[in-house]
Amino acid sequence: MYYPYLRARQFELISLRELVSENVIQNHVVPVLEPVREVFNNLNLADKIFKEKGFTAYLIMNPLVGDLPGDSQIFLQYLNNLEGSRFLPAFHYSQNANYIRQSVQEYNLTNCMLVCYDNFIEENAFRELCEEEFITHIMLYEPHKYRSLDRYLKQLGKQYIRLDDVFERQIKNADFLEIPAHKFSEEHLFYINEDYQGFADFTVLPSEYIDGGSTPRAVVIHLTYLNEQEEDQIWIRHFTSNTNDSIVNVQGKFAEAAEKAVRFFEENGLTNSAIEELRSYFLEGKYPGLGIVKKISIKNHLSVVCNYLESQDA
Repeated sequence: MYYPYLRARQFELISLRELVSENVIQNHVVPVLEPVREVFNNLNLADKIFKEKGFTAYLIMNPLVGDLPGDSQIFLQYLNNLEGSRFLPAFHYSQNANYIRQSVQEYNLTNCMLVCYDNFIEENAFRELCEEEFITHIMLYEPHKYRSLDRYLKQLGKQYIRLDDVFERQIKNADFLEIPAHKFSEEHLFYINEDYQGFADFTVLPSEYIDGGSTPRAVVIHLTYLNEQEEDQIWIRHFTSNTNDSIVNVQGKFAEAAEKAVRFFEENGLTNSAIEELRSYFLEGKYPGLGIVKKISIKNHLSVVCNYLESQDA
């Protein structure tokens, strides 16, 4: 099972809503959503579609970043007020076992996920918390750094998920122009044999939280694909505009990047709804905005992972 870690922003949630509506990811994806906004309109829209389609997602109750970070009651109250929601509770662990236990008791929570970055000190308290019955899923960031803890979590009999940061961010978008296609991830190939019940990453986005942005000098479309010539590893290409000396003509920069992407996917016989959407914008000469470009990249990546996982079920 794939547990993509996404911030619960507009275009991340639109990506999920569209894929759920298309019945693409229901069997193999359980997203973990970190809310970063003080308004809930986009979460409410996602919750509506998820309920209609029977799709489950985890919602972090104590985000680390965004408008409302920290151990608070805000998202606990939000989840509690939803009727028949498909959101399940997740908690970041950072020396806050008492907060998590009190929250579970006060709101009568079950089927909780515990997410652990490398910002923890009290490993024994973390182990004790993992043993609680209300914790059914455990996500650990880069578990190879914690060999004894990793071994311990594997013998608990719970859903244990490894979280890796696989996107190589560059200082400037234009820097991607010189980066060739390269391996992006291979956890989908090995996670079961390594005794994990799931794998996770930040999709084709940086793990760092970046709020907003400026007009770019270069437009990049980050697209992954299954590389059958490399034992079904997932590879990535960064389709980048060429005229990157100023911020003018973003529409033209998008057309340059999109042309490269459309040509590559057509030549290799690869497609899905995200690629078809990109192809449509390119052929019609339309620039959809950078938010839609991000949405297309996320949709494509989730589709690539799901297609592989479905092929293993056949």
